[in-house]
Amino acid sequence: MLEARDITVQIGDKTLVDRVNLKLEPGSFCAVLGKNGAGKSTLLKTLTGDIHPISGQVCMEGTLLSHIKPLTLARKRAVMMQNTQLPFAFTAFEVVLMGRTPHTRGFETHDDRRIAMSCMAETGVDHLASRSYPTLSGGEKQRVQLARILAQLHDAIENADPCYLLLDEPLSSLDMSHQHTLMHHIRRLTQRNVAVLMILHDLNLAAQYADEVTILKDGRLYALGTPDEVFRPELIGDAFDCPVHILRHPEFDCPLVISTALHGKTMPSTGNRVAAAVR
Repeated sequence: MLEARDITVQIGDKTLVDRVNLKLEPGSFCAVLGKNGAGKSTLLKTLTGDIHPISGQVCMEGTLLSHIKPLTLARKRAVMMQNTQLPFAFTAFEVVLMGRTPHTRGFETHDDRRIAMSCMAETGVDHLASRSYPTLSGGEKQRVQLARILAQLHDAIENADPCYLLLDEPLSSLDMSHQHTLMHHIRRLTQRNVAVLMILHDLNLAAQYADEVTILKDGRLYALGTPDEVFRPELIGDAFDCPVHILRHPEFDCPLVISTALHGKTMPSTGNRVAAAVR
């Protein structure tokens, strides 16, 4: 389990994450939602150890994150940030092969190369193996980065060992078809003991694929529960300052969110009354 225990993050006098508790279990898919500036990326960077909270703790399988050796952590947890800049013209294959670094002893083996190419095939980018990474489109880069983190966690996934995948808006440059392909792939990974935490902006993708939804508002945990528990018109409207209708999806057994134009009006705040309705 990856667990945030009452964590608070401040920069200067601004509180970005305020006393948030979160548990991520192997085999589960948690979508993190919220308006821009709600604290989503800050929360993820705290879970990765890139940002240190002023109070609270982050633990993985009962051990403080700061007490886990980097090599051990890299073999059990992979991170895909929204934008990954590379200063050199690596090929797409070389980028994916970097995911094998925690498993090598200074050089890649034939098996590492086989795994890297297999992961590229899984994400549909094996035809880009020899292409220069900086020349790829945004969507192609994201799919290459997904192959990289799959290569990193390959050994744990193959053995069904608990491992953790943290993703910050991985769909931002993907078209509709590739969005659903990626979400299906991530969904299948949870069946192999992978815990997934993904920051999303598309509420309907979260409703369709996630086991659990976490909504942040002003740095605080505003709502937590299954999509059916969280996706309520008054709750979503208040969290995103936008009125919505919630229907049932015509094909899948999940909520379907339809936004309503504000036309210059502001949403009345329902405050804690709404948040308290969800566990």
